[in-house]
Amino acid sequence: MKRGPHFLPPLQSVVYAYTRRLLDETATNANSFAMDVADRYLATVAPDVRSVPFKLGEGDALIKAMKDNGQVLRRYMDGTVKVLPADLLDAWVMALPEPYRSDCERDLAKRRGRCSFPLPETLTAPECAGIGVLLREVGDLCGAWGAALADGQVCDREVREIHEKSDGVIAALLALRRYAAERRTPQGDDDAR
Repeated sequence: MKRGPHFLPPLQSVVYAYTRRLLDETATNANSFAMDVADRYLATVAPDVRSVPFKLGEGDALIKAMKDNGQVLRRYMDGTVKVLPADLLDAWVMALPEPYRSDCERDLAKRRGRCSFPLPETLTAPECAGIGVLLREVGDLCGAWGAALADGQVCDREVREIHEKSDGVIAALLALRRYAAERRTPQGDDDAR
């Protein structure tokens, strides 16, 4: 059976909605926010592929740049410019402060059937690997529960499998927690564990 069409609002309307919320709910100045977007855009997009004419400056040139950059963003938000360029999307979303950025990232990911969450900036490779193992184990446990509940009855074999998968989740969580505790504990301080 073919599913009926399910049309999504334009991508930029999600970003604009969170930007409007930010500007309405906080004391953030639109021109200051535009400068944040411009800073991030110019820092993350290579000069040869930039499609948006943002400006930076100092002194009087900074005031003019703020006005010009604010006007650029207003043109996108009021529909004068119809499509938000892909190279501007990341800079715009990254310029949103919390909790607006997390909410916007979540809604953008939800459009594609994904989940978005922020990674800690100080995450080490073993911690990333530990989180990956933990998530895999949780997925395996959910799969075992799903298979067990699919027929409406849970047999002894399925109970044993669920217990095994639960043990895997607990082991992965304890390993991750042990690594994090070792990282936080200063050398020679065994009481912190």
